[in-house]
Amino acid sequence: MAHDETRLSAAEQAALLRSVQNVQTAAVRQLRDQPDPVSVIRFVCTVQRGVDKVVQDRAQGGVKPDCRSGCSHCCSARVEAMPAEVFQIAREVSRLADAARAGVIGRLRVQVAAAGDALLWKHRPVCAFLEAGLCSIYPVRPGVCRKAHSLDVRRCEAGSADIPEDLGLVLDAEALIKGASSAYAQLGFEARGVELARGVLLALSDPTAEARWSNGERVFFPRDDTA
Repeated sequence: MAHDETRLSAAEQAALLRSVQNVQTAAVRQLRDQPDPVSVIRFVCTVQRGVDKVVQDRAQGGVKPDCRSGCSHCCSARVEAMPAEVFQIAREVSRLADAARAGVIGRLRVQVAAAGDALLWKHRPVCAFLEAGLCSIYPVRPGVCRKAHSLDVRRCEAGSADIPEDLGLVLDAEALIKGASSAYAQLGFEARGVELARGVLLALSDPTAEARWSNGERVFFPRDDTA
C-alpha cells in the first residue's frame, strides 16, 4: 500500500530526495552524538514521533483519513520495519508474561510460514500483533504503520490494490523514514527494511541479535550486499 514513486513528477521526486538527504544529515549528527547501543535504537522513537507530527499537521490542514479505531483492513499488508524498530518491538514483547509472550511468538511463526511476498495485501495473514481488531504494540508500531491511511474505507473493504492517500502526508513521512534508514546505513548499521513478523521473530529467537546488529553485523540479511 506504499505510494508508487514512479507516479511522481520530476519536481516532486527532486523535492523528496532533498527532504531525505536533509533528514539523513540531521539523523547522522544525532546518532553520532549518542553512539551507545541503547540510544542508537531509541533514536527511532524520534523518527516515529516525527511521522506522528506529519499526520497531525496534515489533519490540522484539512486532511481527513477515513480510518477509525478498530478499522484493521490494512493490518494484512506487508510491513517492512527498520531494524531498530524491530528490536524496539522485540523488547516490548520480551516484557510480557510468559503465556502472552508465547502467544505472540506462536502467531509470528504462523504469519512467517504463511505469508508469501507475492500475495496481495488483502489475502495475506493478519498481523500477529492484531488483537480484537486493535494493535497490541500501538505505542511502538513502525513508522510505516503510523503513516498508513486511507481516504476511502470502502476501497479498503473491497480489497482494492489502489488505496487513495494524501500525497503530502505520504511523502513527508517517507522522507523521515528513508532519511533515518540512510543515516543508519551511512554509520555502518544494517538498515534494509525487514518484514515485520520475520524480523521480530528472529530478534526474539536469538538473544545475541541486538548486540550483533549494534556492532555493525548484518543480522537479518547476512549474505546481502545491498543493505
